[in-house]
Amino acid sequence: MRTPVVGAGLVAAALLALLPGCYLDLDGLSGGAEDGPGPGDPGPEPGDPGRCVPEGCGGPCVVAVGEAAGAPFAIAAVGSHVVWTSRAGDGAGDRIRRLDPATGAVDDLVAFTPGPGLLATAEGLVVWVAEDGLWWCPADGCAAGAISLLAFGPGEAEAVRGLSTDGRDVYWTVDEESGTAGELRRCSLAEGCGAAPERLALSVSHPRGVAVTPGDAGHVVWVQRGTGVEFGQVLRLDKGASSPVMPTLVAARLDYPDQVALGGAEVLWTWADPEGAAGGVSRCDLVASCAVEPLAPQAEPARPLREPAGLVVDGADAYWANRGGGTVMRCPTAGCPGYPEVLAEGLTRPAAVAVQGACVYAIDEADGGRVVSVPR
Repeated sequence: MRTPVVGAGLVAAALLALLPGCYLDLDGLSGGAEDGPGPGDPGPEPGDPGRCVPEGCGGPCVVAVGEAAGAPFAIAAVGSHVVWTSRAGDGAGDRIRRLDPATGAVDDLVAFTPGPGLLATAEGLVVWVAEDGLWWCPADGCAAGAISLLAFGPGEAEAVRGLSTDGRDVYWTVDEESGTAGELRRCSLAEGCGAAPERLALSVSHPRGVAVTPGDAGHVVWVQRGTGVEFGQVLRLDKGASSPVMPTLVAARLDYPDQVALGGAEVLWTWADPEGAAGGVSRCDLVASCAVEPLAPQAEPARPLREPAGLVVDGADAYWANRGGGTVMRCPTAGCPGYPEVLAEGLTRPAAVAVQGACVYAIDEADGGRVVSVPR
């Protein structure tokens, strides 16, 4: 059962329905999800404001909270499901959770995995980082148990800063304190990492987000966090490249790029000043020495792009959360002609987003951590 959100009344809801391009205010979101409908529960009633109808995304609403959410950390869509890593804090509740949007049911894809962190999905597969290594599992279930790709020693999981997969290989970035010996790594999902993963790029300065194009051919793109000539960069490699190879510099002299996503012919990334005073989403064509442009050149003063995170591209649109602004936004990947569309606001430091069907899902820190959904 998806628990209703306490929000505006019938009159307000009716007015909002008449306003094109309106935003959804999630101030006062409450409730949570159980692992399925309770006995005698008639379920949500169509047209009831604030209640979610499965597959209809009639929110805003809380999909999971409390034990059902389990302190979510990273979230992604895969096939007909939404999955997230759950870190309860005591270790006993560390797991991979799975939502079926058609029914609203939340269950365990993986009942236990220690300290799960970053998550990536593609081609019906889920890959994640845990304290003890790198793992994967089919999204429709892994009754035989999750499959180990690589075992980690103490502290190795914390060094992983970016994770992506195309369903064939998994790519991840590894940082270290000196800022001069980071790496981009890869290994095959079918064959595992063997004795050691493939090291695609060496001596990388503070690598962070990584993204890869789907299919057999294409690119892997990552960012180096920092500012100035040597640090704030976007780089790419051909997926067919052998290791190690010299990457192509896409953009340089950037200010603290962090997360990255790929569109059809463009690359997008988030950036944020460490002091929290500024932030944004930038874009450029996926070519060498691209012309960098802000994705959203304008933003309403009351709804700034502050600490943007969780960048996702779906079709011709980009979606992201603003941790410092408590909002979820959308823009065309070609750039916003005006203000970015605000899909939700009033959230508590939203950290990640996923797009599935008619909905956008976000992780929100309120109530100890919860998953919320809004219409896309």
